[in-house]
Amino acid sequence: MPALRHVRLPCAVLLLGWLLVDTGFLKLPLPHPAHQHHIHLWPPEAPWLPKAPEASLLNALLQQHAVRLFEGQLHGVETVTVDPANGRLLLPDKWGDVYTAVLLPNGTYSLNPKAIAQLGPGRVLGNKLDADGNLVMCDVLKGLLRLNLTDHSLEQLTARVDGPAVQSTEDSSIVYANSLDIAGNGSIYFTASTDILPARARDGSYDTGFAWVLNNFRALPRGRVLAHHPHTRNTQVVASGFYYSDGIAISEDSSYLLVVETDALRVVKIWLTGQQAGKREVLIDSLPGLPAGLSKSSDGNYWVSMTIPVPPYSSLVTQKLEACSQSVGSST
Repeated sequence: MPALRHVRLPCAVLLLGWLLVDTGFLKLPLPHPAHQHHIHLWPPEAPWLPKAPEASLLNALLQQHAVRLFEGQLHGVETVTVDPANGRLLLPDKWGDVYTAVLLPNGTYSLNPKAIAQLGPGRVLGNKLDADGNLVMCDVLKGLLRLNLTDHSLEQLTARVDGPAVQSTEDSSIVYANSLDIAGNGSIYFTASTDILPARARDGSYDTGFAWVLNNFRALPRGRVLAHHPHTRNTQVVASGFYYSDGIAISEDSSYLLVVETDALRVVKIWLTGQQAGKREVLIDSLPGLPAGLSKSSDGNYWVSMTIPVPPYSSLVTQKLEACSQSVGSST
């Protein structure tokens, strides 16, 4: 039956190609800026097919009460920091301009159209105020930055890990710094999501989304958690081997960290002190969407933001491969 043969042949070719990639015999290069990396197959410990979640992406309270701010005025603000001294918002955008917005008596915000600082090439993702009132920021190109909000001077705290890396596959340079939190002693814990450096987009910004897509297709655990200690100016690797480490939060007593592992749909707990220091455990997994941000709430719990529902392509690829395998098997 010629028709059946024409159907089975593409399935057989697809299955053969997948096996060649899976075994490492055939390496498929990724486009720029990940052109030196290759596609790999997702391992079992990074599940893309979560179980039915108890929670839902549709948060009725947020839908009813959330208000969009500064639509059409700001673009690509990844993290909003609130200054506890006066309630103003600090808003670094995707072009490196840092804006502020003041809280009005009626509870709304007024955006200052003039940026207080321009950070240069790169893109700020996470940011947080330190104990001295400086804005500490994660920049995908420049590493960890500190902006003095009084004289608007900018300092690069670190862009490289000191000492040997945890694994031979890691590099001492810090690429794609993403999110941060600051401990009571001033130590800054932050994530470096991948080792793929974002490329510049046509609008002049740095395309972190495309770098995430390339990292996702490459399917290798290159995310890290780092710590910078301002009093010693030392930067070290706390943990590595994450499938895109993103949001991070430190406990009130600094005994553990919580880290979002976006591409594994989970939040991981890393112990910093006590007998379990250095160990990690999964706090929650099978999230209903791609987790990104992580922050402490006033009641002692944590907020986890999710960007989109779980992409369907992984399940589609799995179903296609199973169909091809069955078709090839039935034809032999």
